[in-house]
Amino acid sequence: MENIEKKAASCKRVHCLVLSYPAQGHINPLLQSGKRLEHKGLKVTLVTTYFISKSLHKDSSSPSTSIALEAISDGYDEGGSAQAKSIEAYLERFWQIGPRSLCELVEKMNGSGVPVDCIVYDSFLAWALDVAKKFGLVGDAFLTQSCVVDCIYYHVNKGLLKLPLPDNQLLLPGMPPLEPQDMPSFIYQLGSYPAIADMVVKYQFDNIDKADWVLCNTFYELGKEVIISFSKISLYPSLHM
Repeated sequence: MENIEKKAASCKRVHCLVLSYPAQGHINPLLQSGKRLEHKGLKVTLVTTYFISKSLHKDSSSPSTSIALEAISDGYDEGGSAQAKSIEAYLERFWQIGPRSLCELVEKMNGSGVPVDCIVYDSFLAWALDVAKKFGLVGDAFLTQSCVVDCIYYHVNKGLLKLPLPDNQLLLPGMPPLEPQDMPSFIYQLGSYPAIADMVVKYQFDNIDKADWVLCNTFYELGKEVIISFSKISLYPSLHM
């Protein structure tokens, strides 16, 4: 990210796409991150799905941000996930359509005088890194949940925390002793929303070790011990809070 910030200070503004999974709990953290990047001198474009973009309106009373809004297709442009028969069907089609639609957006912008230099993508949309690498762009994963939660999911992903959970207290690096019911519901109540559980436990970590940077939506002072231990055990190239 230092190289990007240095480039932003030069005559040409670095252009960063900030791609969010289409849900409020994901859009807001990525939008705030985009504002911080903009404050560093980067040009930022927030990208979400066509359906969600219709409900997002630029606040004309807040001229402090010039973040643009673009959209890609998830295959359900008129109704989003509610248009699909199930969340499993929604994710399957989004994963088919999304990468191609994102490629088309990058190509459009590259030909319009505002070429893309970097994609900061929601870790739920791991395929965005493949798109970034296809175009020779910097690709940065953004974990929208807290570092504590991500660390728990990472331990499950790597087999360091076995499922189903044992009945006794759980001891994880940097954390106090935890009861099974203290765990995120996706791993405490196995079988609840399996498609989403697979996404948070498996798929968001699929290629994250190939990202140029890994950004995490957390407060360092509130989880210092976890962050330090997580940085040591993970294979992330650069973990930034």
